[in-house]
Amino acid sequence: MAALSFTACARPEAAPEPAADVGPKSAETPWVAARAPGGLSLLEAPAELVPPAGARGAVVPPFSARITKVHVEHGERVQEGAPIADVVMPELARAAGAFAAAGTRIGAHGRRKAQLEELRKDGLAKLAEIAEVEGSLADASAAQQMALATLKIAGLGPKDVASLVRSGGLVTLKSPVAGVVTELDAALGESREPTGAPIARIEGAGAARVEARFSQRPPPGARFVFVGPLGQTTALTLLNEAPSTNGRDGTVLAWFKPAEALDLPHGTLGKVRVSPDPGGTAVAIPAAAVTLKDGAAVVLSRKTGAPLPVKVLSSSGADALVEGELRPGDEVAADASRALPTPGGAD
Repeated sequence: MAALSFTACARPEAAPEPAADVGPKSAETPWVAARAPGGLSLLEAPAELVPPAGARGAVVPPFSARITKVHVEHGERVQEGAPIADVVMPELARAAGAFAAAGTRIGAHGRRKAQLEELRKDGLAKLAEIAEVEGSLADASAAQQMALATLKIAGLGPKDVASLVRSGGLVTLKSPVAGVVTELDAALGESREPTGAPIARIEGAGAARVEARFSQRPPPGARFVFVGPLGQTTALTLLNEAPSTNGRDGTVLAWFKPAEALDLPHGTLGKVRVSPDPGGTAVAIPAAAVTLKDGAAVVLSRKTGAPLPVKVLSSSGADALVEGELRPGDEVAADASRALPTPGGAD
């Protein structure tokens, strides 16, 4: 019995069965469920409220001018057509004089032609004389049309000729829009050129549009919201995107129409927040759940136990928005870099 007891004690214990292979190292990282995007945004872009074309005006003389009087002050509100400054433009005086002189010649040549035609009936005038008068009449008409074209550049016409001749080219420049005088650069007696700085700038009101500069083009079906400087939000409708990117920084310009009038000054800075299409296939997962495999973005699916290709729409903070064969509720490895074996590494 002692021998048997000794033998039993000396017998080695049976080795434990090896644990069954439970798959890849995904067991070392928890699983998380993909969820609907909710309030997550795809992109955020700096934005500015830009005024409509008719909300800004500049007062510039169409020809070389000398300022003789200023009718407004900085910050003054004016109506469209209000006088801004009086200027003398010698070129308009010359054009008005040429128009009047051409009119005098046209009248004289017209009367001479009528006389010659009457004399020709009696054989007392030659056809050549009439032709000569007609040539002179044509020259005078051409000169008058050229002078009129110069007057029209300044928004004037035949009714203004007499006053221009009397005053030596005195013209009152008027505001092209209703608004507030935001800039005024006018010294009495100063000469100004049409290519120089405006005498005045006027800014008016009007429904602003939103201009945003994106680092990448927003995806189709995305929703847009303007976020103002105090956090106020307004829904936007995308109007157009620039067909090309900016050559300096690679950004893309886009323009939006607010769903309601923005009670903010033109030029206000804010941002445009881009959200995914609520009816789309984008889901939110932890950013660490995405890794690269053979140069492509993948996640590890618990359902299949295999890498699943995805398209990363955005990644911000701890979350990423992706598209692929994932639906809300599908589980993926929370840390794909630990869950998936690295090339050349052990499983």
